Amino acid sequence: MSDSVQSKVDQLERAVLELGAELYTLKGTFAKQNESHTRFLAIIKGLKQLLDEKGLITLDDFDAAVQLGEALESFNSSRDTLNEIEKLKKTGH
Repeated sequence: MSDSVQSKVDQLERAVLELGAELYTLKGTFAKQNESHTRFLAIIKGLKQLLDEKGLITLDDFDAAVQLGEALESFNSSRDTLNEIEKLKKTGH
């Protein structure tokens, strides 16, 4: 093999090894995130049950509050997007 071809093969091998290392790191990060998410869901579930048992808020009211929060977040996100579009339109003129 010529030096040029060997050099390109070496570069390709390094790139594949680096990609594998990045993939391994990403997989580990994803596993940690998944574990944290599972713990968070368990905590929220426990909180919901505790609040319901204490008579502070029912499970249905808790779920309704979460849905309201999601709707408000979606609305605010849409509004922010529209504001950005308006700014872009003004800058384009």
